[in-house]
Amino acid sequence: MKKSKLGFVSGFLLGSIFFSGLTYAATQSIQVDFKPIKFMVNGQLRETNDAFLYKGVPYAPVTYVGTAAGKNVTWDANASTVTIGAPTAAVGSETRLSSLKYKMPYGYIATKSNVDNWDNGSFSAGGTIYDHGIGYTGIDVIANDRYPSTTRQVISVELNGKYKELSGVVAVDDHSPNKTDLIIWRIKGDGKVLHESPRMKASQSQLIHVNVTGVKVLELEMRKVAGNDKKDIYAFIGNALLR
Repeated sequence: MKKSKLGFVSGFLLGSIFFSGLTYAATQSIQVDFKPIKFMVNGQLRETNDAFLYKGVPYAPVTYVGTAAGKNVTWDANASTVTIGAPTAAVGSETRLSSLKYKMPYGYIATKSNVDNWDNGSFSAGGTIYDHGIGYTGIDVIANDRYPSTTRQVISVELNGKYKELSGVVAVDDHSPNKTDLIIWRIKGDGKVLHESPRMKASQSQLIHVNVTGVKVLELEMRKVAGNDKKDIYAFIGNALLR
C-alpha cells in the first residue's frame, strides 16, 4: 500500500464505487492510500491501479467507472459537465443554491449581494474560480447580535424540507479589498446551527458538506469576528449544490 499526498482542484471523482455525484473542491492536499481496487460490475471482475482510498471510501476516475459499467462517458469542457450514458440522460438531482430565490433579513440584498459572480468578475479563492454561487460585498464591521440590522449579513433560503445535503465552498474572495480581517461562516437550519467554519480571511476557503434533511429555512451568515480595517470583505459560497 502506498500513501501519497494528492493535490487536486475541482476534481471529478466518484465517492464510493458507483455514481454518487460530482464533487467540486477547493484546492487542497489530502492523504490517500493508492492501491489496486477490484470492482464487481454486472458480475464481472474489473481492477484498476488508478483508484485510491480516502477515509475508508474508494475513489476512481469517473471515466473508468462509467466505461466499466458499460456506459459512454463524455466531457464537455465548455459546460464543465461529465455525461454518463446518452447525452440526454439525467446527470443527477442536484440543484444550484443560486437558482433558488433568497432574501436577506439582515444586509443589503439589492446593492451588496451577487448571484454567480461579482459585478466585475468571477468568484475566486486561493486562485480557484467558481462558476456559480452567492456572494456579498458589504462586510465591514464586527457582528453584534444586539445590533443585527447594521452588523450582520444573513442569506435566507426556503428549502421546505426538499433536500438532504448542502455542499460547496465557503470563502473570502481573492479580490476582497480587506485582506486581513477575519470572518466565519455560520450555517443554520430552522434556527439551529448546522455548521460553523474556522476563521478565514481573503483567499481562504473551506469545503463543506452539511446535512439539511428536513430543513425548511436555511440561513447562511457571514460574521466578521476580528479586525479593525474598515474596507469591505467580499465573501461567497461557491459551487453550492443542494441534493
